[in-house]
This record gives sequence, structure tokens and C-alpha cells, in this order.
Amino acid sequence: MNQIFEHTFSTGHCIHYQRLLSGTCYHADTPEPVVELLEQLRHSRRKVRLYYGDPTTGQSWLDEHDVIGWIGRSTGTIKVPLLIEPGDIGGPALLDQCIVRIDSPRQVLYQHDEFRVGTVELVRGELKRLPWEIWIDGSVHARFKVKTEARQYQDFIQGKRFALI
Repeated sequence: MNQIFEHTFSTGHCIHYQRLLSGTCYHADTPEPVVELLEQLRHSRRKVRLYYGDPTTGQSWLDEHDVIGWIGRSTGTIKVPLLIEPGDIGGPALLDQCIVRIDSPRQVLYQHDEFRVGTVELVRGELKRLPWEIWIDGSVHARFKVKTEARQYQDFIQGKRFALI
């Protein structure tokens, strides 16, 4: 059985955690399927891509950075899951309660029931220097010099492409 506890940081911020028998601590609000999958991934060290977003609505936050790597774990009394990029020995703690999708390079491993990115469009814009624009839900999200870069970004943000590089 998981142990639920709260930790108050020096800033006064308080977080409720669930500690698994493995010793890994996840946010108390992290859905059970996400916890189970992250634990499997931590043991296998498979490369994954995380999508953070609103855990209620499933709307992606459209993150581009610190989203690809393998799942590790911190040291100390509260061992939280980390995202470790290839070649690194550490990385940022996961916002595991805000994960709305997890991909491997070839398939979707987990997806929130209401997962959405938004309406993503490639548009020819007005700027001469950066003529290609990616619009999401009716507003400019990114601009590019080259149409192929814009298209790759569009595929990445929609989850049709695992990585930008």
C-alpha cells in the first residue's frame, strides 16, 4: 500500500506525496496509470517524450524543452522521478501530476482521455524574415524562416513526430 504524506518546503509550499513500496514518491494527484507506467519506464530506461498539460481538461501546455529523455529518480529522503536527457546523469523533477501523454519513439504509451493540442495550422505570414507561422487555436505560436522547419515543428507539437532534431 502507498504511504501518503505531506512535505512543507522552506518556502512554505506544501505538497502531498504518495510513496510507493519502491521508495519513489509521486504527487498524490498523479493518476495511477501514470504512476505505474513511469515506474515501468524507470526500470527499463526507455526513451520517452512527456506532454505536460491541464490534468482536468487534458489540454497540452505545448512544451518543447525538457520533455525527452529517460525516467530516473532523485536521491534523498523524497525520491521523485526525474527526466534525464541522453548523456546526462541528472535532470529536472517531473510534474507527474500534470502529465497528459507519454510517447515512446514509435507509439503512444499513455494519453489523458481528453488530450488535445488545439487546432494547429501552418500559415504564410507577413514577416519577410520569418514568413512561416504556426497558429494554434487562432493565434501565432511560432515563426520560422523555412517551411520544412515549420512543418516539422507542427508535427512535433501535434505528437506526430517524436523529436524536433
